[in-house]
Amino acid sequence: MKNQERYEGLLRLLSEGDLDGIFLAPSSDLKYITGSSLRPDGRSKGVLVTREGRSLLLCPALYNEDAEELRSTLPTVVWQVEEGPKAGFERLLALSGMEPHPAIAFTKGLEAANMLELVDGLGVRCVSGASLISSLRAVKSEEELALVRRASFMCDQMMIALSRYIRPGLYEREIQDFIMNFHDFHGGKPRVPMVAAGANSDKPHYFGGNDRRVEKNDIVMVDSGGWYDDYSHDMTRTFFVGSATDEQRKVYDIVLRAQLAAEQLVEIGAIPSAIDAAARDLIGNAGYGEFFPHRLGPGLGLDGQEPFYISAANHEPLVAGNCFSIEPGIYLPDNFGVRIEDIVMVTGSGREIVNTFPKELTIL
Repeated sequence: MKNQERYEGLLRLLSEGDLDGIFLAPSSDLKYITGSSLRPDGRSKGVLVTREGRSLLLCPALYNEDAEELRSTLPTVVWQVEEGPKAGFERLLALSGMEPHPAIAFTKGLEAANMLELVDGLGVRCVSGASLISSLRAVKSEEELALVRRASFMCDQMMIALSRYIRPGLYEREIQDFIMNFHDFHGGKPRVPMVAAGANSDKPHYFGGNDRRVEKNDIVMVDSGGWYDDYSHDMTRTFFVGSATDEQRKVYDIVLRAQLAAEQLVEIGAIPSAIDAAARDLIGNAGYGEFFPHRLGPGLGLDGQEPFYISAANHEPLVAGNCFSIEPGIYLPDNFGVRIEDIVMVTGSGREIVNTFPKELTIL
C-alpha cells in the first residue's frame, strides 16, 4: 500500500464497523488507499482489504496489463471471460482467509447488479461502503492541501484568461471549449464546465444545449472544475458583459456579502450548519431565501464533491485539514442567477481562502 497511515486508518474503520472487509472498486476511494487506479467499466474489478490486513486484487484478464502497478504488489485473482467474475470473486474470498458469511462493504465504482452477481450464493452480507472512508478523506494532509492549492491556482489563471476572452457574440459552448482547452493545455483534466448566459443563469446546474449567444449587457455565470495531479479545483464567478442592472447589482451584493460572512466563520471547531446559516440567513433576510435552493458547499479533494459538507445537516466541528467550497447563490426564475464560489481550507491558524481571482462585481 502506498500510504501506510491511510491503510491503518481503513483497518480501524473496518474493526469499528464490525466489517470483515471492504471491496475497493475503481473509484477515488481505491486511489486514496492504494495510490493506484483501475479503469472503471462494466467489468468487476477491485481490491479486497480484510480486517486482518490482507489485500488482494480481483482483475479481469482483459485488464491484466493495465493493473500492473497493483499486480506487482498484491496477490491477484484473474478471472476469464468464460468463467465470469463470480468465479473469480469466489476464489478471491477463499484466498483472503475470511470466515464464512463475511460482512463486506462495497464502495462506489461497482454497479449494484454487478455486486449482486459477485456475491450470489456465497453467503456474503453486503454493506454500503459509499461513505466508509469519508472520515479519513475529509482531513487532508499537507501534501493533499498543496495539490489543491496548485489546482486552484490554475483555475485562477484560467479565470484571468477567460475574463479577457468573454465578449458579445460568443456562444456558451465556445466559452466552455475555451475553459476545457486551457486546462487541457496546462496538463489538467477538466470536467465539463457550466457556462450559463442570460436567463440560463437562473438554473443552479445549467447544462442545456449551450447554444445561447452572449449578448451585450448579458450576465454570464461560469462554474469551472477539474483536476491537476488527481486533486480538484472548483470556482464559480458571475460576469457582466457591458453593464449590470440595478437589480443585478443588488442581488450580486447580497450573494457576495453572504459568501464573505460564511468564509469569516471558518476556523477549527466551527460548526458547518452555523456557517451555512450565516449565508442562508443573510440571503433570507434580504427576501431571497426561496431562491437559494442548495447547500452552501461540498468538500473537495480527489473528487470535486465529497464530504465534508457545509450544510444545515452537518453539526460536526471543523478540524484542520478540512477543505470545501463556499458557494451561495440566488437564482431568479426566467430572469438571471448569481453564484460566487471559492475553495476554503481549515488550517492551524484559522482559514485559507484558496482562490485569489477577484470576486467583486466585474463588468467586462
